Amino acid sequence: MLNIVLDNLPHSNVWYSAKTYNRDYSAQHNKPLPWFLHPHDNLTFHTSADGLASFIYPVLMHEPYIQVRSIIANHNPFGFWSHVSDSVIQGLIEKRGWIIIDIFSEPITDWGFNNLINALSDSSQFPNDRILLNTTSSHFAKHERVFNYPSFLESSCYFRHMDKKYKGPCPCNPFSMLEIDYPHKRFLLLNTNIDYRVAEIFSKYASENLDVFLDSSDEVNHVTLRNPYVDPEFSTKYPKYLMMPEALYATDVNVVMEAYVDYDVVNYTFITEKTYRNMKYKKPFIIMGNQYSLASLHKLGYKTFHPIIDESYDSIKYTKDRCIAVIKELERLKAMSDDEWDTLLHMCKPIVEHNYNNLLKRIKQTNDWLEGLKDL
Repeated sequence: MLNIVLDNLPHSNVWYSAKTYNRDYSAQHNKPLPWFLHPHDNLTFHTSADGLASFIYPVLMHEPYIQVRSIIANHNPFGFWSHVSDSVIQGLIEKRGWIIIDIFSEPITDWGFNNLINALSDSSQFPNDRILLNTTSSHFAKHERVFNYPSFLESSCYFRHMDKKYKGPCPCNPFSMLEIDYPHKRFLLLNTNIDYRVAEIFSKYASENLDVFLDSSDEVNHVTLRNPYVDPEFSTKYPKYLMMPEALYATDVNVVMEAYVDYDVVNYTFITEKTYRNMKYKKPFIIMGNQYSLASLHKLGYKTFHPIIDESYDSIKYTKDRCIAVIKELERLKAMSDDEWDTLLHMCKPIVEHNYNNLLKRIKQTNDWLEGLKDL
């Protein structure tokens, strides 16, 4: 049994944004929670830490670039601790509980992270020593109080699927749709937001090979929205929007256009739900992302598809050359006969099963970690 303190209901602790509230909402618990708490059945909720022998005070950090400054200046009268109730602060001083800040959704910069760790090293005024950080990237999980357990980007597809009270679609797609049938194709390319050069290159390539690509940059079936709270003219305004997970079911291999393909925003590999959704849906994939994207997945226990798929592109330094290598491999795969293609998919099956099971293993490790905090 985990005691969860939420002292800002119906909003999340400390920070609240109306535009992101539904992203973190747990239908099972009827509360806003970090995603690593969504699958828990053994949660009890409290608005105060008074009288609790142990507790977790979860904090959601959607936008680290902005929100981390509140913690860096946590001793300031308007800093992080000004948003935390006295009962929680007292419980932390008495070492009865932990704050877990889930840094997810968007990447945190090295500057922000280093200053965050420095700020938390001073517990002279507030119990900063009782703050734990869960980060999206394993890049930061080198510090004693920093972890890399599955949260929104890695496991939201799975959590929504398992949440019996949730009646909406997979969070890969924020809209509640009627069933859609797409023509079966070998490759899926999701690049609705073509706002960088590499996406344009792959959009052009897919549009020239529509015999094998289900492509969101080309005209596709119009859809009808079921949810009355969503723009009823969405499908007319955005006829190129592919719906999930139907598009995944209709294709064999997902060509992932990651959000970060260069190191111009952050200087480490950052993987998003665009890649992780393949674990839940048991899909082979090729990633057009940062250098060492596949290597980062290996560190988390996931497997990729070399030599079935030539993944030498992952170690190529320059984005242009990496892009050329990925398209070269797509050309090879595209030229396969149907029998060769069926053999390839058969060889991928043990890997996609492993990845699904590895996701479940990582979720279990998260649960064990949370339970173990009661004894620390």
